[in-house]
Amino acid sequence: MKIAVIGYGSQGQAQAMNLRDTGLMPIIGLPPKSKSRSLASKERFEIYTPQKAIERCDSAVILAPDHKHRDLFESIPPRLLAGKSLIFAHGLSIAFGLIKPPSTCDLILVAPHGPGVRIRELYKEGKPFTAFWGVEHNATGKANEIAIEYAAAIGCPRQGLFKTSFRDEAIGDIFGEQVVLCGGLTGLLETGFETLVKSGLSPENAYLECVYQLDLIIDLIKSHGPAGMFERISKTAAIGSLDAKDKLFDKSMRQKMKKLFGEIESGRFARSLMRESETGMKQYKRNLAKLKKSKLQKAQEKMGKRMAGRA
Repeated sequence: MKIAVIGYGSQGQAQAMNLRDTGLMPIIGLPPKSKSRSLASKERFEIYTPQKAIERCDSAVILAPDHKHRDLFESIPPRLLAGKSLIFAHGLSIAFGLIKPPSTCDLILVAPHGPGVRIRELYKEGKPFTAFWGVEHNATGKANEIAIEYAAAIGCPRQGLFKTSFRDEAIGDIFGEQVVLCGGLTGLLETGFETLVKSGLSPENAYLECVYQLDLIIDLIKSHGPAGMFERISKTAAIGSLDAKDKLFDKSMRQKMKKLFGEIESGRFARSLMRESETGMKQYKRNLAKLKKSKLQKAQEKMGKRMAGRA
């Protein structure tokens, strides 16, 4: 199987290197002015334009950012896609019609559960990871087999694959990121930190209580579930936390989550993502700049330096 990896960001780099270490040597597809070309070249990959890379492969793994998919596919003549297997790591652009590849190619989903850097680390450690997989269109008649073989080649064995659809993966992934794992978690940490600081505790104290121990609790939940976590912490912590959980996440919070889900499911977020891309990511840059100036970020930087000095 001749594979082209289109894009060389976090996932592109990780999956390309995992493929190479498995014994498959992918080529890389990048625009002529891409800043990632120097890194891919340094790591001894052959680099072509996306069009040339797709022309030379049997399977093309689309790992360019979601908001760039439309421009990417508008630059590729449909005839070059005929008989190819297109493998996506996220269902968004297919699920919400941002792109519409011709019916002559396979549309395959292999979505690893983790950022590229972690996928690479697990592969190097010889540890398997999980991933969603699915087939939207099976033009070659071999799409299912290709999906399973590709997942194994990047480090996800058959028993780690969970079948889904492009749409379900996209909606679930975006919701999980926005409401729980990234947006919701950051908001919870910020609010807890600020509440303690405004109540008179030092930023260092607030950081250690609200942020620093987070990985310990996450590890307990992943290993034993939420009930198992509560059984393994102090009774003071467990009794108060079980009561506080229901007070914090009441009916109003669930309504907010449902509203966000509706915005994702309807395609409203996908459309706003494309508008953000067309305006040069201005709102994203403003939001990130504001977060970099936050007291929580400053506390982390200060504590990070202190802990590194101790080591």
